[in-house]
Amino acid sequence: MTVKVMVGIPARDTVMTGFAHSLAVMMGASACVPDLELRLVTQSGTLICDQRSKLAQSCLDEGCDWLMMLDSDMRFPADTLLRLLKHNEPIVTANYSTRRSPSEPVAFRSLKTCEKLYTEAESEGLEECAANGMGVSLIHRSVFEAMEKPWFYIPYIPASDGHWGEDVWFCNQARKAGFATLVDHDLSRSVKHIGLREYDYIDALAVKDEVVAKWRSEHVA
Repeated sequence: MTVKVMVGIPARDTVMTGFAHSLAVMMGASACVPDLELRLVTQSGTLICDQRSKLAQSCLDEGCDWLMMLDSDMRFPADTLLRLLKHNEPIVTANYSTRRSPSEPVAFRSLKTCEKLYTEAESEGLEECAANGMGVSLIHRSVFEAMEKPWFYIPYIPASDGHWGEDVWFCNQARKAGFATLVDHDLSRSVKHIGLREYDYIDALAVKDEVVAKWRSEHVA
């Protein structure tokens, strides 16, 4: 049975050279796998929630089983898609670092308290998170079919006088529809986020004590 995967890239006018290399190597490695059909789609624009939503709709319209979302400022191994497919879970993601200092992970352990979920050097396997970035993620079509639109949205949150990212919105709405967002810790250690340089989980761990202490001072009595 053929498995159809759409690799969807939300981008602006250009992509990072490192990302282009990672994408080419991954697509080449994945194309060699029998019974795996790949489609590569780039959705240009400047409104990320709209770009992600259009990629999800294209996945459904073109009869694909999975949507792999890759942001154009990420680096990842050649076997990234195959590793994520092997889990056969509705939503599997990589926990990467923010691309500015001080770095911290993009995954949340709790949305209520904004506690972050860290990938440690010894972290392994899958772990459920409250929300995560979609920069390296694999989503089964059944998730979009079960969710109400908008799939991706940037809401204002009065309690914090700020906004949720479209990825946090997606994970929260997916949970309401019965789908957990999982972090692949093993893959996460090999994923980098390109800023002025490439940031990884070690950058986030380097300032973990400082970030966690600040969080505790604000949330733990």
